[in-house]
Amino acid sequence: MKVLSGQVEEQDKVGAAAQPRATAFGAAASQPASSGGFGRRQTPIPATTDGMPLPAVANDRGARNGADEFAPSKSFGLQAAHDTAGEHAVPLVADDLSNELLEWLKEELRRGRSIQHEAVLCSLGALAGYAAQQAIRETLVKPGKMTLDQAFVVIETRSGEVFFFGDLLNEIIVDKHGLRGEGHSSIWKVVSEGGHAAGAINLPDVNNMIKHCAATVGHEEFGIPRVPDVHMPDILPREAVSRFWAATRRKLAGTEPMSWPLHLAMAASALIVELKSAIRPDIAVQIVMEAAVPMSKIDPVTLPKE
Repeated sequence: MKVLSGQVEEQDKVGAAAQPRATAFGAAASQPASSGGFGRRQTPIPATTDGMPLPAVANDRGARNGADEFAPSKSFGLQAAHDTAGEHAVPLVADDLSNELLEWLKEELRRGRSIQHEAVLCSLGALAGYAAQQAIRETLVKPGKMTLDQAFVVIETRSGEVFFFGDLLNEIIVDKHGLRGEGHSSIWKVVSEGGHAAGAINLPDVNNMIKHCAATVGHEEFGIPRVPDVHMPDILPREAVSRFWAATRRKLAGTEPMSWPLHLAMAASALIVELKSAIRPDIAVQIVMEAAVPMSKIDPVTLPKE
């Protein structure tokens, strides 16, 4: 497995198929080899100790943009969002679009008169995670504010699969304080607040989910929710993104891209509260986040064409 670009991040153990790692935690990044497609840089995967990002970067982004701009934040070991993110941060507010997305997915997943609610939770989580990657692409990469290798850590497995990691991505997904701190939201903040509102006392460990995602890249376990069999969704996260992203994107048209993952997270949060008597809220939160984290990493090229 190769890191092809960007800063090093949450590699705890990236599977037995990984190539030997040439650097240790905190070591200087290796010199890039010749670049391939997408302008990616081929560098060995540096080691980490706990699944969190390394302080060093594998390119000279810090030098180009200023060290303080990308200094690590205290929450989840993630980096603070760059200054341009402030104008795109979105407060946590329930809205009609979130409700519309929820009702639409319920109907899409209806089988006769019944709906497997775990499938709806899984689909919302998967779409929210993938929307986080797309938000970065739309807001930063397409306008030229950042290159692809500045926005993401691009990893290729020996089988040729490509995955996208990175601190900016993780901040949108799992920052416990929300994007840009108090008053703004991440997927985890929205979903976990729904869990608490539904009566959950102990919520699942999202750090463990991040580590598991990194450890299973390129393996069959990647993207499979770790939930009790009785709560296993009828639709798995990857299928949900493949089936529903194109229509979801159309429904989100006209809204600011950084709001996309949050609209879906708010729909999931509302469903967690709605189902509190049917599905334990901690399990509901687990279903959503076990889908969101890995689906934020998948390669858009692998999805069906619209």
